[in-house]
Amino acid sequence: MTSHYKGDKSDNLMIHDKGRNSLTIKPRALDITWGADHRYWKFSSSDNFSPVELLQVSWLQVNGKAELTYFIPGREYSVKFKVELKPDNFGWADRPVYLMAAIDSRRSWRKADLGTKIAGVEFVVPFGNLLTFKVPNDTDGKMVEFGMYEIWKGTWKGGLVINEVVIEPV
Repeated sequence: MTSHYKGDKSDNLMIHDKGRNSLTIKPRALDITWGADHRYWKFSSSDNFSPVELLQVSWLQVNGKAELTYFIPGREYSVKFKVELKPDNFGWADRPVYLMAAIDSRRSWRKADLGTKIAGVEFVVPFGNLLTFKVPNDTDGKMVEFGMYEIWKGTWKGGLVINEVVIEPV
């Protein structure tokens, strides 16, 4: 048994809005390092659509992926993590998170300093400079992979709530 949470890729946790051509991914669809250990992450036991709360980790790694068939070839999309900090959050000052989106070997990276945000208010990460990817014309069997990381400082962090990830056209 592993202490890492492997996301449930059920269709009900990955909601495709065909009108807006967007995809909303609920936290239970994400792969979360240390997510299966209740000392580090807290999932709601009764609701698959609820946020997931980081209690404490020194290694933040949250990954997801989606089939490119959800998206229009040739279009550019942004990946946004909708999150908030609990009032008792800790460890975020001077420890930015890094966000990544990738198709094949093409990777985009952004950096965001969560320590500048007000606790208790939902915000989108990254803020300012969008994290984007362009859908190739050939989408057969291809995926977009994305993630949020803070693995370099080795200090304890907590109080981050991940509400959902939204991928939408730019």
